[in-house]
Amino acid sequence: MAKRVIDVIAGVVLLIALAPFLMMVAVAVRMTSRGNAIYAGERYGLNNRRFPCLKFRSMRQDQDAVMRRSGLAMVGEDGRPLLHARDPRITRLGHWLRLLSIDELPQIVNVIRGEMSLIGPRPLALSMLDPFPQFAAARAVMRPGITGLWQVRARRKNVGALDMQADDLEYIANYSLLLDLKILFLTVNKIILPDR
Repeated sequence: MAKRVIDVIAGVVLLIALAPFLMMVAVAVRMTSRGNAIYAGERYGLNNRRFPCLKFRSMRQDQDAVMRRSGLAMVGEDGRPLLHARDPRITRLGHWLRLLSIDELPQIVNVIRGEMSLIGPRPLALSMLDPFPQFAAARAVMRPGITGLWQVRARRKNVGALDMQADDLEYIANYSLLLDLKILFLTVNKIILPDR
């Protein structure tokens, strides 16, 4: 209950404080590429309820066609999503939004609505969790977070769902407000000094 109260209060304060900035980013996304400013990807939340996870759109609207023309694969032979140093789907603005984690700021709305927490397990795409029902069930006891252990430890590395399992389950098993505070500090440090 304390975690939820903190999420709501902090979420409302952040949304009000960042509203002008969020509006500017939304306008910039619309002006620099075709498509909506906000992308809503379906994710599993608490008790495996599905919800639309909000992000500023960082990819081109015709991303699938772009990948076909480039000849780059989206998934490796082991089923792991592939990340490319120069992913042609990502817009110029999108590159900076991702580098500075600005693309995830709309998830503050998810936090206020009770679909996410400020800190928790990573909100993985359905396609990454569906092959691993036991893993999905273990993560479903908590709301996914905007940031968490995985983000501050292995952020931006090319990993799949099983690679994230240890960090997610460690967070769930050892949850405390003190751990959340530590992750928050490490998250700010990662944003100020990004990996690349």
